Amino acid sequence: MGSFRKKSGIVLLLLCCMLLSACGKKQQAEHYEVVDGKIVLVAGGEEDVIHTGYETVPAPGESALDEEVEITDGLAFSDEEYNSLREGDALIDTLKARLLTACDACREIYIAADKGTAMNVTISQQDIFSMLTAIAAAGYPAQDSAGAFNMQGYEMLDEFAAKAAYGLDDVNGTYIIVYPDGHLSGFLLSRTEGRWHLYSSSAAWNDDGTTRIYSEGRYAVGSVRYTAKGWLIYTRDTSDFDENQRANTDSYVMLRVLPMDSEAKTLCQRYVEPVGYFENNLFLTDWNEQYFNPIDFNSLYAYIFAMYNGTEMLSSYNARSYYKTVAGTKLYLVPQDVFENNVGVYFRIDTATLRAISDYSSQLRGYLFLGYDTDYYNVTPRTPFPEVVSYTYNANGTITMIVDAVNKWYGTDRSFRHELTVRPGSGSSFQYVSNRLMEADESMLPAQKLAEMLNVERAKTPY
Repeated sequence: MGSFRKKSGIVLLLLCCMLLSACGKKQQAEHYEVVDGKIVLVAGGEEDVIHTGYETVPAPGESALDEEVEITDGLAFSDEEYNSLREGDALIDTLKARLLTACDACREIYIAADKGTAMNVTISQQDIFSMLTAIAAAGYPAQDSAGAFNMQGYEMLDEFAAKAAYGLDDVNGTYIIVYPDGHLSGFLLSRTEGRWHLYSSSAAWNDDGTTRIYSEGRYAVGSVRYTAKGWLIYTRDTSDFDENQRANTDSYVMLRVLPMDSEAKTLCQRYVEPVGYFENNLFLTDWNEQYFNPIDFNSLYAYIFAMYNGTEMLSSYNARSYYKTVAGTKLYLVPQDVFENNVGVYFRIDTATLRAISDYSSQLRGYLFLGYDTDYYNVTPRTPFPEVVSYTYNANGTITMIVDAVNKWYGTDRSFRHELTVRPGSGSSFQYVSNRLMEADESMLPAQKLAEMLNVERAKTPY
């Protein structure tokens, strides 16, 4: 990553989003001025004023920018190296001290945790939660890497994020991440003289229960935002990445600071997360029990199979263990009775309708299935994850949820929104009743590569 040289200059990467919309083409340094402690972009007779924390005004004719800063397509770049940590930096010492304090706080919990006999240690979710609460009690916000739990001790980071949102200078906030194997990483966001940097440090456990610091760094950060829902979002500088690296790297780091409603989190885990948005369109289209046509049941079957059998998602890698292949293709054939029975558990749909709107072969007496394969993608799929933001228990026994799709690739806590209704049954059973897109930016809707590939493979068959 490229970033800014450490000298008294003006941070422009913090402004990149606003400059992109204001510039749209290459700008020169003389197009910017510092007036009353603010950067002023002069373009087409209009001015964009962005607070930086600087109070000095350049002498007449003097550039408001560092000479080394290049403005290209509205973005500011310079030659600061990827890891710009310097010896004697007080903030990295502060972070490491906090990280070691966090380790001390949860040491006994980690030592007592069941680590199994495998080479790759994985501790239980309950032990991870206990570690989070112990770290929070020691004074530091703590989150598990998967986001399965609400952040513990979030109040401290919420206070920092609110200050960051107001553009205050000389502020810093720390949080700790606990990983499945129990090791910890600490992160410190700092804004000094208008510049944002991220400090990071990681600690691993030794066999005797002591800890060791095994990595540390300081990295340039662009914009830092704090959303109304409580997402702390900051950008990474990928200016010197090649095209392939940019295509496969999330530019944004997103951290859920404010806790989710526990019932909303439970509903999301039960009804939305098992399907999600990867290679199926269940939550991407408008449908109901009188109109199932938009649903791609052939692609959705990968998830229905997993929910019905309590196994992992069906894919091209494990489908061969369950179904026969269709000669000359990558397709698998799911017997009609199996497919229809499994789908019928989660949808109130009759057989004739299911066969009519799905890729069904009467000659083979089954449904064609194509599991996902990494070979189908030349970039990492930009798949969001769901977050239930409100819910209603209806008089007819159904539950209606408003769901936001959080997308780290685009750095947004709402790339689109949909309304999902389900019908709980006895025990853990339920049926999907309807879905409706409420807000959607077409450019952010997940691609359906699998459906395209199924059509390619289907064309190879005589059926």
